[in-house]
Amino acid sequence: MAITKGLKHANRYRQIATTLAKHGFGYILREVGLFHILSLPKRLSAESDDFNAQSIGTRLRLVIEELGPTFIKLGQLVSMRKDIFPPSIVEELEKLQDEVPPFSVELGKRMIEHDLHAPVDEIFQSFTEEPLAAASIGQVHYAVLHTGEEVAVKISRPQIKEMIEKDIDVLRDLARLLCQRFQWARYYRLDTIVEEYVEAIRDEADYYTEARNTQKMAKNMEPFPAVYIPYIYEEYCSRRVLTMEFIHGEKLHHLEESPIQYDKKKLARQLADSFLHQMMINGFFHSDPHPGNIIFTGKDTAAYIDFGQVARLSRSMRWEFVNYVIAMTKKKPDEVTKAIYEMADFPEDLDTELFTEDIEYLLSKYYETSFHDMSIGKAINDIFATAHRYEIKIHKEYVMLAKAVITIESVVEELDPDLSIMELSEPYGKRLFKEKIHPKRYMDEAVDEAKKQSEYLWDMPKHMRDSLERVAKGKIGVDMDIPEIQIILNKMDRISNRLSFSVILLAFSIIMVGLIIGSTFGASSSPLVQIPVIEIGFIISFFMFIWLLFAIFRSGRF
Repeated sequence: MAITKGLKHANRYRQIATTLAKHGFGYILREVGLFHILSLPKRLSAESDDFNAQSIGTRLRLVIEELGPTFIKLGQLVSMRKDIFPPSIVEELEKLQDEVPPFSVELGKRMIEHDLHAPVDEIFQSFTEEPLAAASIGQVHYAVLHTGEEVAVKISRPQIKEMIEKDIDVLRDLARLLCQRFQWARYYRLDTIVEEYVEAIRDEADYYTEARNTQKMAKNMEPFPAVYIPYIYEEYCSRRVLTMEFIHGEKLHHLEESPIQYDKKKLARQLADSFLHQMMINGFFHSDPHPGNIIFTGKDTAAYIDFGQVARLSRSMRWEFVNYVIAMTKKKPDEVTKAIYEMADFPEDLDTELFTEDIEYLLSKYYETSFHDMSIGKAINDIFATAHRYEIKIHKEYVMLAKAVITIESVVEELDPDLSIMELSEPYGKRLFKEKIHPKRYMDEAVDEAKKQSEYLWDMPKHMRDSLERVAKGKIGVDMDIPEIQIILNKMDRISNRLSFSVILLAFSIIMVGLIIGSTFGASSSPLVQIPVIEIGFIISFFMFIWLLFAIFRSGRF
């Protein structure tokens, strides 16, 4: 299967390799065994030292922009991981713009008609030709239904699903190769980043998923009448088409220019409260609440839009997070370390005492900071960054939570600099803490555990019988995982092809010498002398030689 995919995506691999070499990353290609797929001129240009004037971050951004939508989305995800990647790279990747030229409106209409089984004119009273916005996944058009409702219609780009799946295969292969060959790739956990990205971009490209997310969020936000979620018109939705209520209003950066006198303090409080409710009560929150995804619809009302990216926290995760925040606000490094143990995977050789000392040093800068002035998002991110240096793998849900908190804090701060999300979170934390210590929870957990153990005991005889049958039939196998075996096999392939080339070249030379000697010293009476043996032999040998060379080079193993 891996070989089939490799051949299927050969052109994409070549395009990626060419782009990396063009921007000074040829040494990476050489190390992971992909340098050979470049043409000779590109190999030579990849050895150039003309890239020193640009930083690695700049060159990486240029590579991502050139490789298109899927890689741009990955770059945007990386730019949010300030806990892992150095500032120089994050700052460059933050410049990535998800703005691409729109595709033909006729194509979009054909997709609507195919998916919704009706002509566009029958579905919409009017449909704008020019899109309101165009991004890498799709574009948005303004339309009016025959019932008079104004709607925003999102249409995915043609073939975007196939392009994403192809690039996912390629990215997984590249991440695996890089993690095998480079310590820095393992340090930055590129394979984990790619897997996080895979889930996120698949959800974002599936408009059914976004529709369900939006409807669930609308239900969860019912206690907050000042926070609005657009209505989804299910009958006009598919995996490639999403029809939702059109929201009129202003973005954050345009509030000052608006004739409406917005109550910014009330808006800040509403947004902060609604987000804390999403995060700590529902466990289902908007993971990318940046200013572009919030529309201010009135003096003291706002709407969240674009639910392609959401995150979930189980009840136990919310309890663990509350423990972590409480320990952090108490400024007790031992308790912070214990809380992180519940939220992460630790390496076996971790020096716990040294890690706790680093946490204490980090918390010391908050000792003089009042509870009101503390930034919960920044404090979480600082400690996560420290954990990363010890190769502690924070579970991705908490990383997404930290990113979302930092984002919403920046929005709230611009509206009301005096509002503290840390203070607002206190009653939510107390509520979760009470739930955690309630006796009913312990009883429910005991019952659940008893059910699980009884199921294990019930299934044990069957599993033992199956295992004994496999032993009796000699079907016990050994599964070995050798991470670098493919690289070794590739190198052996190239060595064997070069040896074949040398042997064929030697054989070709011997044949030619034999023909020349035979022609020179053969008997003159032989009719063979009259035949152009050298020319015929040369032509046949030459074409065999060229065919073999072509086969070797085409295999990409030379």
